[in-house]
Amino acid sequence: MTEPRSHARFGALSLHPRASAAIGSFCAALNAQLAEPLRPDEHASYDALLAAFCAGTMELCWMPPLLSARAIARGGTLLAVPQRAGSLIYRSAILVREDGPLHELAELRGQRAAWVDRSSAAGYLFPRLELLRDGRTAEQLFASEQFLGSTTRAAAAVAAGEADICACFVTEGAVHDQFHAIEDLHRALGPVADQLRMIHLTGPIPPDGLVAPAQASATQREKLTRALLNLHELPRGQAALRELLQAMRLCAPPESVLQSLAVWG
Repeated sequence: MTEPRSHARFGALSLHPRASAAIGSFCAALNAQLAEPLRPDEHASYDALLAAFCAGTMELCWMPPLLSARAIARGGTLLAVPQRAGSLIYRSAILVREDGPLHELAELRGQRAAWVDRSSAAGYLFPRLELLRDGRTAEQLFASEQFLGSTTRAAAAVAAGEADICACFVTEGAVHDQFHAIEDLHRALGPVADQLRMIHLTGPIPPDGLVAPAQASATQREKLTRALLNLHELPRGQAALRELLQAMRLCAPPESVLQSLAVWG
């Protein structure tokens, strides 16, 4: 009898204090449906995750949208995307200190920005584009920009007065419900969310997703897709989806999502 390969890996970013446990739980729930189990392969930066994926060291990878776009451009296949509050898109909340003087986008000129990573859609690209959309350059708008590697570190810098602006992922439900937005921020940032105030939500952001590498066979992709799309039907799977992805279920990516990601590839 052939033993399963021990090196089958599930790649993911581990940027949050609770990320390792959530990634492990997701793997365990997914493995209940797979003959060849996956083990977590955690990475501490966006660049490291994409490099490992392109090097062929993993069989499945959870990627933020910009990395998904680059992976697809290199032959990867987007197998599934998270559905959150009935939507496949999400937003970025632009945040400032709760007890500070800033209340509107127009007041942000000359402020210090704390971003996550240049490849972070919600933690850098989309909020930065919104702030620059009136034609001003970054030099005209920001006194400084720093990249701290995670949303929690960027938020902590603003709360401590070391920066003035940061940004954080929120679900689409935040657009219509302020309490939903507050819940999203607390889930992402923990107690530091109480020290911050949301002053703006960006436009829609394409979803993050589960991507298989170019070397995956059609059979492998089919098995992984089936397991991912069925995950919400298992109690353990439901818990894993909430814990890691804040999602209700995983869905096959519609053509509109693939077209949107193609712009960034």
